[in-house]
Amino acid sequence: MQQNISLPFDQFANAMVKIGALGSPSGLHGWLTGYLASGARLNNTEWQREAEQYLETPEALPAAVQSLMTVFYGWVLQGLQDESMSFKLFLPDEDDAEFAQRVDALADWSKGFLDGFGAAGKVQQLDDEVKEVLQHFDAFSQASADDEDDVDEGMLLELVEHARVMALTVFLAFNEPLAEGEKPQVLGDMPAGMADQPPHQLH
Repeated sequence: MQQNISLPFDQFANAMVKIGALGSPSGLHGWLTGYLASGARLNNTEWQREAEQYLETPEALPAAVQSLMTVFYGWVLQGLQDESMSFKLFLPDEDDAEFAQRVDALADWSKGFLDGFGAAGKVQQLDDEVKEVLQHFDAFSQASADDEDDVDEGMLLELVEHARVMALTVFLAFNEPLAEGEKPQVLGDMPAGMADQPPHQLH
Protein backbone atom coordinates (compact mmCIF):
# COMPACT_ATOMS: atom_id res chain seq x y z
CA MET A 1 0.00 0.00 0.00
CA GLN A 2 1.09 3.57 -0.62
CA GLN A 3 1.25 4.40 3.08
CA ASN A 4 4.09 1.90 3.52
CA ILE A 5 6.31 3.83 1.13
CA SER A 6 9.36 5.38 2.73
CA LEU A 7 11.09 8.28 1.01
CA PRO A 8 14.42 9.05 2.72
CA PHE A 9 15.27 12.69 2.22
CA ASP A 10 18.92 12.11 1.38
CA GLN A 11 18.13 9.59 -1.36
CA PHE A 12 15.47 11.84 -2.87
CA ALA A 13 17.84 14.82 -2.76
CA ASN A 14 20.60 12.81 -4.44
CA ALA A 15 18.18 11.86 -7.22
CA MET A 16 17.39 15.54 -7.77
CA VAL A 17 21.11 16.39 -7.95
CA LYS A 18 21.63 13.70 -10.58
CA ILE A 19 19.05 15.26 -12.90
CA GLY A 20 20.41 18.78 -12.38
CA ALA A 21 17.35 20.10 -10.54
CA LEU A 22 17.62 23.65 -9.24
CA GLY A 23 14.53 23.54 -7.03
CA SER A 24 14.93 21.93 -3.62
CA PRO A 25 13.21 18.73 -2.42
CA SER A 26 11.85 20.62 0.59
CA GLY A 27 10.48 23.35 -1.64
CA LEU A 28 8.82 20.81 -3.92
CA HIS A 29 7.22 19.09 -0.92
CA GLY A 30 6.01 22.46 0.34
CA TRP A 31 4.60 23.35 -3.09
CA LEU A 32 2.67 20.10 -3.36
CA THR A 33 1.46 20.36 0.24
CA GLY A 34 0.19 23.87 -0.35
CA TYR A 35 -1.54 22.88 -3.58
CA LEU A 36 -3.23 19.83 -2.05
CA ALA A 37 -4.11 21.70 1.14
CA SER A 38 -6.21 24.08 -0.96
CA GLY A 39 -8.45 21.19 -1.98
CA ALA A 40 -7.10 21.11 -5.54
CA ARG A 41 -5.81 17.93 -7.17
CA LEU A 42 -3.63 17.08 -10.16
CA ASN A 43 -3.66 14.14 -12.53
CA ASN A 44 -0.36 12.44 -13.23
CA THR A 45 0.40 14.41 -16.41
CA GLU A 46 -0.31 17.73 -14.71
CA TRP A 47 1.78 16.80 -11.67
CA GLN A 48 4.77 15.70 -13.74
CA ARG A 49 4.66 19.03 -15.58
CA GLU A 50 4.38 21.03 -12.36
CA ALA A 51 7.24 19.09 -10.74
CA GLU A 52 9.45 19.63 -13.77
CA GLN A 53 8.72 23.33 -13.82
CA TYR A 54 9.29 23.75 -10.10
CA LEU A 55 12.55 21.80 -10.11
CA GLU A 56 13.79 23.73 -13.19
CA THR A 57 15.48 20.68 -14.65
CA PRO A 58 17.62 21.16 -17.77
CA GLU A 59 15.79 18.32 -19.52
CA ALA A 60 12.47 16.51 -19.24
CA LEU A 61 12.19 14.20 -16.24
CA PRO A 62 13.49 10.71 -17.08
CA ALA A 63 11.08 7.79 -16.70
CA ALA A 64 12.56 6.67 -13.36
CA VAL A 65 12.12 10.15 -11.87
CA GLN A 66 8.56 10.37 -13.21
CA SER A 67 7.81 7.14 -11.36
CA LEU A 68 9.39 8.60 -8.23
CA MET A 69 7.25 11.73 -8.57
CA THR A 70 4.12 9.62 -8.90
CA VAL A 71 4.95 7.90 -5.62
CA PHE A 72 5.86 11.25 -4.06
CA TYR A 73 2.43 12.72 -4.91
CA GLY A 74 0.52 9.84 -3.37
CA TRP A 75 2.80 9.82 -0.32
CA VAL A 76 2.22 13.52 0.38
CA LEU A 77 -1.55 13.33 -0.14
CA GLN A 78 -1.99 10.28 2.05
CA GLY A 79 0.17 11.87 4.73
CA LEU A 80 -2.18 14.85 4.79
CA GLN A 81 -5.25 12.59 4.88
CA ASP A 82 -3.87 10.35 7.61
CA GLU A 83 -6.27 10.37 10.58
CA SER A 84 -3.35 10.03 12.99
CA MET A 85 -2.02 13.37 11.69
CA SER A 86 1.41 11.84 11.16
CA PHE A 87 2.18 14.22 8.30
CA LYS A 88 5.72 15.62 8.44
CA LEU A 89 7.65 18.25 6.52
CA PHE A 90 10.19 16.84 4.08
CA LEU A 91 13.38 18.28 5.52
CA PRO A 92 16.97 17.05 5.80
CA ASP A 93 17.79 15.08 8.93
CA GLU A 94 19.95 16.73 11.56
CA ASP A 95 22.49 13.92 11.15
CA ASP A 96 22.86 14.65 7.42
CA ALA A 97 22.76 18.44 7.20
CA GLU A 98 24.22 21.41 8.99
CA PHE A 99 21.96 23.62 11.06
CA ALA A 100 22.00 26.45 8.52
CA GLN A 101 20.99 24.04 5.74
CA ARG A 102 18.03 22.87 7.78
CA VAL A 103 16.92 26.45 8.44
CA ASP A 104 17.18 27.15 4.69
CA ALA A 105 15.17 23.99 3.97
CA LEU A 106 12.36 25.19 6.25
CA ALA A 107 12.40 28.54 4.44
CA ASP A 108 12.26 26.73 1.07
CA TRP A 109 9.40 24.54 2.28
CA SER A 110 7.41 27.53 3.51
CA LYS A 111 7.90 29.48 0.28
CA GLY A 112 6.95 26.35 -1.65
CA PHE A 113 3.74 26.05 0.36
CA LEU A 114 2.78 29.63 -0.44
CA ASP A 115 3.57 29.16 -4.13
CA GLY A 116 1.61 25.90 -4.33
CA PHE A 117 -1.38 27.30 -2.47
CA GLY A 118 -1.34 30.36 -4.71
CA ALA A 119 -1.13 28.21 -7.85
CA ALA A 120 -4.36 26.48 -6.84
CA GLY A 121 -6.22 29.81 -7.10
CA LYS A 122 -7.95 29.84 -3.69
CA VAL A 123 -6.66 33.24 -2.59
CA GLN A 124 -10.12 34.80 -2.92
CA GLN A 125 -11.71 32.33 -0.48
CA LEU A 126 -9.70 32.78 2.71
CA ASP A 127 -11.01 33.12 6.23
CA ASP A 128 -9.05 34.93 8.93
CA GLU A 129 -7.46 31.75 10.29
CA VAL A 130 -6.08 30.71 6.91
CA LYS A 131 -4.85 34.25 6.22
CA GLU A 132 -2.97 34.17 9.53
CA VAL A 133 -1.39 30.82 8.64
CA LEU A 134 -0.22 32.18 5.30
CA GLN A 135 1.29 35.19 7.04
CA HIS A 136 3.23 32.84 9.33
CA PHE A 137 4.48 30.88 6.33
CA ASP A 138 5.57 34.14 4.71
CA ALA A 139 7.65 34.91 7.81
CA PHE A 140 9.07 31.38 7.86
CA SER A 141 10.04 31.68 4.19
CA GLN A 142 12.42 34.47 5.13
CA ALA A 143 14.13 32.53 7.94
CA SER A 144 17.89 32.43 7.90
CA ALA A 145 20.52 31.17 10.32
CA ASP A 146 22.42 34.38 9.55
CA ASP A 147 19.72 36.61 11.01
CA GLU A 148 20.69 38.80 13.93
CA ASP A 149 18.24 36.91 16.12
CA ASP A 150 19.71 33.50 15.41
CA VAL A 151 17.36 30.55 15.52
CA ASP A 152 18.68 27.89 17.88
CA GLU A 153 18.08 24.14 17.65
CA GLY A 154 15.10 24.15 19.99
CA MET A 155 13.46 27.05 18.20
CA LEU A 156 13.95 25.38 14.83
CA LEU A 157 12.18 22.25 16.04
CA GLU A 158 9.33 24.40 17.35
CA LEU A 159 9.05 26.21 14.02
CA VAL A 160 8.98 22.93 12.09
CA GLU A 161 6.24 21.56 14.33
CA HIS A 162 4.30 24.81 14.04
CA ALA A 163 4.56 24.65 10.25
CA ARG A 164 3.38 21.04 10.28
CA VAL A 165 0.30 21.89 12.33
CA MET A 166 -0.45 24.95 10.21
CA ALA A 167 -0.29 22.91 7.01
CA LEU A 168 -2.78 20.43 8.45
CA THR A 169 -4.98 23.33 9.59
CA VAL A 170 -5.21 24.63 6.03
CA PHE A 171 -5.79 21.12 4.66
CA LEU A 172 -8.68 20.54 7.08
CA ALA A 173 -10.17 23.90 6.14
CA PHE A 174 -10.42 23.08 2.42
CA ASN A 175 -10.76 19.28 2.31
CA GLU A 176 -13.65 17.08 3.38
CA PRO A 177 -12.61 14.25 5.73
CA LEU A 178 -12.63 10.76 4.26
CA ALA A 179 -15.87 8.85 4.75
CA GLU A 180 -15.68 5.66 6.77
CA GLY A 181 -14.12 2.94 4.63
CA GLU A 182 -13.09 5.40 1.91
CA LYS A 183 -9.55 4.98 0.62
CA PRO A 184 -7.29 8.01 0.30
CA GLN A 185 -7.22 9.43 -3.21
CA VAL A 186 -4.04 9.06 -5.22
CA LEU A 187 -3.17 9.86 -8.82
CA GLY A 188 -5.84 8.48 -11.08
CA ASP A 189 -3.44 7.14 -13.68
CA MET A 190 -0.76 5.74 -11.36
CA PRO A 191 0.96 2.81 -13.09
CA ALA A 192 -0.35 -0.56 -11.97
CA GLY A 193 1.61 -1.90 -9.03
CA MET A 194 3.52 1.34 -8.50
CA ALA A 195 2.01 1.96 -5.07
CA ASP A 196 3.48 -1.31 -3.80
CA GLN A 197 7.01 -0.60 -5.01
CA PRO A 198 9.86 1.34 -3.39
CA PRO A 199 11.11 4.45 -5.19
CA HIS A 200 13.25 3.62 -8.21
CA GLN A 201 16.97 3.83 -7.71
CA LEU A 202 18.55 6.23 -10.15
CA HIS A 203 21.90 5.59 -11.76
